[in-house]
Amino acid sequence: MNTIAASSQRIPRPALIGIVALVAAFAALMVVRTGVLGGSSSTAVPTAPATAPAPVKASATPAVPKVVLLPGLPSDVAHALRFSRVVVVSLYIGQAPGDHASVTQARLGARAAGAGFVAVNVGSDRKAGSIASFVGPVSPPSMLVVRRPGKIVTRISGPVESAVVTQAAHNAGARR
Repeated sequence: MNTIAASSQRIPRPALIGIVALVAAFAALMVVRTGVLGGSSSTAVPTAPATAPAPVKASATPAVPKVVLLPGLPSDVAHALRFSRVVVVSLYIGQAPGDHASVTQARLGARAAGAGFVAVNVGSDRKAGSIASFVGPVSPPSMLVVRRPGKIVTRISGPVESAVVTQAAHNAGARR
């Protein structure tokens, strides 16, 4: 005798149809009653008016203060000052020998101090004009440390080492 076939029992068809109908009715009730799913119910319960004002909820994102910069800043410097309190600006001429090393040292010093960095090629007439109106006459390679709202704190002409740039940026208020 086969024990598996002898022990299995079948659910009667009317009972199975009843279970399916019960589950379908419950699902329909859940869909119709939006109050169960988190929406508002069609039968509203009147509530008493609140005597005290509701507390103001804190927003999920804190308000970011608006950064105010001086007018007339070159666009590259203004953009960097929006994201960093102190910015190191390295002025160079595109293919001049030694300028690449000066820009690299300025970049390393700015990174070590936690300051922003902008390299500006003053070999371009457009960039040179915007920088000259901001800085005045310059002879590249030069390094500037600018603090918000756009004030030049340190100005060094000639090549600089990264340690000097780091110290100048710290003195201007980087990472404080």
